[in-house]
Amino acid sequence: MNGCVAPAYQPLLPPTYMQDFKRTADDSVSVPEAEAVSLKDEKPSSPQIQAKEFNLNQVIQTALKADPVILSAFENIHQAEADLITAGLLPNPDVSVSGSLMPLDRTFTVDRQGGPPQFDAGISMPIDWFLFGKRAAAIVSGQHGVDIAAAEFANTVRLRIASAISAFYTVLEAQAMLELAQENNANLTRVEQIILNRVALGGVGTIEADRIRLSIFSSHRDVHARELELNAALNQLRALLGIAGNVQVAVKGSLDVADPATPLEIEKAFKLAEENRPDLLSLQRQLDKANADIALEERNAYPQVVPKIGYTRQFQQQAIGYPDANSWGAGVDIVVPLFDRNQGNIAKARSVLIQSRANLQAQLTALRSEIDQAVKAFASAHQVLVNDDPGQLDAAKNVRDKINQAYELGGKTLIEVLDAQRTYLETYRLHITSRSSYWHSLSQLNAAVGKEVLR
Repeated sequence: MNGCVAPAYQPLLPPTYMQDFKRTADDSVSVPEAEAVSLKDEKPSSPQIQAKEFNLNQVIQTALKADPVILSAFENIHQAEADLITAGLLPNPDVSVSGSLMPLDRTFTVDRQGGPPQFDAGISMPIDWFLFGKRAAAIVSGQHGVDIAAAEFANTVRLRIASAISAFYTVLEAQAMLELAQENNANLTRVEQIILNRVALGGVGTIEADRIRLSIFSSHRDVHARELELNAALNQLRALLGIAGNVQVAVKGSLDVADPATPLEIEKAFKLAEENRPDLLSLQRQLDKANADIALEERNAYPQVVPKIGYTRQFQQQAIGYPDANSWGAGVDIVVPLFDRNQGNIAKARSVLIQSRANLQAQLTALRSEIDQAVKAFASAHQVLVNDDPGQLDAAKNVRDKINQAYELGGKTLIEVLDAQRTYLETYRLHITSRSSYWHSLSQLNAAVGKEVLR
């Protein structure tokens, strides 16, 4: 192997969403300005707190920008690149200058000879990096290190995007559930007013007024619980967006599904994951690096070879009566690998290779399970969504409204009113949950595959 020239390097290009990252003057990572949301520019001019709205794309971009873990992972790439630079550097030459045979207690003369004193200067430089390909092997190992750091960074971004999408749809679901609870509370309040009017006219007894109050109390508790759920979802989103202080956030979007995506087959999804999952790619690159490290340590077992050349000036005139003389010399120092033949590092590198293979196999097994679960979860959510009768919700609402009207005229009982309201409430909750489950399972499947294959 030629130790001067490293093999052609084909860098591992990051996914598109990674290529949006760039260095700024303050060594931070920025995202495209058209996508990013500037919290500084949106400060309200009045003391009234205004919520800042984020659509899904803005949530993703802001979450990526605000995550310190991503910044840390991004710096790992620069550190790996720095290691690659170090691996390719040539060793520094060693320059030595010395004087020897200098007079100590008396001056050297022809009558009292000594020395003669001499001045030596020499230069040496190791060449085993060239002879045995040590430098080239180190460069190959460093290149794999850069690829590993890039893949791990891509995986960090993948997980952050999945978390941001999940938080976005969780807020939408919590908002919808709160609106439904408020609607239910308002409807029960209207029924209560109808009952109070009928009680005043003597049409019904006060027991129905007590019964509707119990339902309203339950409705109030449901509204309060939904408010807490929405607050928790918003706090989680705020944390992902890196928003601190007294800044309210809101999301802009809908749970409606205009055109449901076709579910994937498990084998197809698994194959896509093998090709696109950055954590899997990182393990594969670690396997490549382990092989490269074995080659590097085997080459490091070769001896150090250090040729040298020197100049000597002998000051003979005063010391022994002969003219001063100039001379030169050359030599080579070789470390004989008699005991230390780098056995330990070679054994360690081989162990790392076995460990890398085991880690890759374990990840493939876990990936199969993850893909199977994600595909089945999306298929189930898709089936529920597709089989959901679009008119079911309208039918439940019409039944509720008609029973309320009939009850006001005395044609229905309170039990029928509450039953119709409960049916409508459960139907609407299923409606919200099915759409939320669809979007959550779709994003989870995309994250499991490592690529947006469904939208």
